[in-house]
Amino acid sequence: PAPQQGTVVVQPTVYVAQGPLANPVNDYLGYSIFTMLCCCLPLGIAALIFSILTRESNHVGDRMSAERSSRTARTLNHVALGLGIAGLILTIVYVAVV
Repeated sequence: PAPQQGTVVVQPTVYVAQGPLANPVNDYLGYSIFTMLCCCLPLGIAALIFSILTRESNHVGDRMSAERSSRTARTLNHVALGLGIAGLILTIVYVAVV
C-alpha cells in the first residue's frame, strides 16, 4: 500500500518593527499631489518636495528631520488649499457679477 501522507501547517512569520521605523511620521504625499494639481502649483511643488524629504528621513530613521519636513509639508498644503478655494470663490463671484 501507498504510504500515508500527513498535513503540515506552516504559520507566517510576523516581524515586529522596533525603533524609528516602527511609527513613521506622516508624509502628506497624497495631499501634496492633490494641492499641486488642483489648487496652487508652486506651493504644491514645494509641499511635494518636503513630503519626499519626510519620506526619505523616515527611511533613514531621522525622526527629527522627518517631523520638521512633515510640519512644513502640511502647512504648505493647507496654505495652497486655502488659496485654491479662495481663487475658486473669487472666480465664481467675478463670473456672477460680470
